[in-house]
Amino acid sequence: MFDVMQSTATGGGVYPASGGGGTTGSRARDLGLRAQKKLLGRVVSTGAGRSLFIDDATTSLLDNLFKLMERTVKCNPGLDKKQPEKVLKNIVKLSIKIGLLQRNQQLGPSDDAKIIEIRSSLRAAAMSVVSFYELEFSFDRVYLTRTFERCRAAILNLIRPHLTDKSQERCDQVFDFLTNTEFLDSVFRQNSEHRQILGALVNDINKAMDAGHL
Repeated sequence: MFDVMQSTATGGGVYPASGGGGTTGSRARDLGLRAQKKLLGRVVSTGAGRSLFIDDATTSLLDNLFKLMERTVKCNPGLDKKQPEKVLKNIVKLSIKIGLLQRNQQLGPSDDAKIIEIRSSLRAAAMSVVSFYELEFSFDRVYLTRTFERCRAAILNLIRPHLTDKSQERCDQVFDFLTNTEFLDSVFRQNSEHRQILGALVNDINKAMDAGHL
């Protein structure tokens, strides 16, 4: 999530369209390609359209986030099993729409500070996830929830004047799941069965930060 939101909103990497008709083997890439095809229409053949395809690093991050969410809901009856795919779809769709706003020059000077706040809040959330994974007994659910809420507020502040209520609902659905107490406690508790996949996600986050994408 972290990389795709920033990368698309700020002119991130390019992933060329697949020439074949089969599956790519990646849930994030498949959803991304379908969403882009639906949203871009005739724009997809232009340079602006091609620049919105999801790059490999972002694909790995989103795939591992999806796996983490999917495995968590399977182990927790209180979580909706349909949410992981909905969250992933919403992240991809929001990212594409934010990218289109920028590439179509629909964002004005007043939006610059909002984009900076999105970058800052996403980086803070990413660093918190890494820290809680790497340092034992450091998990602070209240702090992480507040960090995610800062991300939610920053993104909503940017998109509210430009996108529909549906897009705002998508943003809320993403962060409603990520801030769910049962989800966070299941992922970050000591001896969590999800630690291996969380480690893969943290590795992707570290790569994104090292590359300057976060």
